[in-house]
Amino acid sequence: MRRLADIAVITAFLIIACLIPYTAQAKVDWEVSKAIQLEATPLDVARTQDGDLTFLLTDQAQVVIYSADGKHIGTVPVDPSVTDIAVSAKGEELYLINSARKTLQTLAISFILDINIADAPFLGPSGAGIVLVVFSDFQ
Repeated sequence: MRRLADIAVITAFLIIACLIPYTAQAKVDWEVSKAIQLEATPLDVARTQDGDLTFLLTDQAQVVIYSADGKHIGTVPVDPSVTDIAVSAKGEELYLINSARKTLQTLAISFILDINIADAPFLGPSGAGIVLVVFSDFQ
């Protein structure tokens, strides 16, 4: 019987506590850290986990890629009906979401870099392409 009385007291206290209005106040400090002038209207944005790359879906059916310092790295044309984007943690995959067609498309992203080999010794044709592979999962 004592337990039932305790439960009734706790329930009454909780009901009264829920009826009492309360306010919470917080202060927010902010500043603009970076601004980029865009050529197209942005529709969605995704960023890599480390913040090195920002992917911006525009109304011109493109995903524009920016580096952390705001430099334009590249542009990927996409279907005009893509509505949302997401990116993998390191930026090696871009996910295109099409709500109207109920599809998810995955793009593998690779960046082509120019390497200055002027005055460097080499063997083979001077215009031959190379592939540079980084194995970053070794401990």
